[in-house]
Amino acid sequence: MADAIGKEYDMKKLIVLIIVIFISMACLSACENKGKENSMAEYKSGIYHDKNWNESIGSHKGVAIPDKETALEIAKAIFNGMEKSKDVQEYTPQSVFFDEQDEIWIVSFWKDTDKITLGGDCSIAMQKKDGKVLRIWYGE
Repeated sequence: MADAIGKEYDMKKLIVLIIVIFISMACLSACENKGKENSMAEYKSGIYHDKNWNESIGSHKGVAIPDKETALEIAKAIFNGMEKSKDVQEYTPQSVFFDEQDEIWIVSFWKDTDKITLGGDCSIAMQKKDGKVLRIWYGE
């Protein structure tokens, strides 16, 4: 009798262990796929077949960078993709300026410090209407 109870207890432990393993695998799979949302796009290179860059039919007519939040996100993506010195890698976005006359967003990056320094910054100017990067420059 005690032998039968022991086998039943072992079987329950085995079932619980299988369930725990299954749940753990499901959680790990979900966590692993979470960071792959942006990597789903297919990458190709070569010569693009439809180079009608100045074609207006079917082209977006609205504003590409409508607000400071969008300007900041685009500038951060550009800045993060740039080759930079070790010192410049420590820069973070500090200022977003909108030139109302020319409708240009200027996002500036520098090292967050209590000291006031001349230069030591990087600015990115982008057109509101189409998102074109007009200039990237470093302060002197």
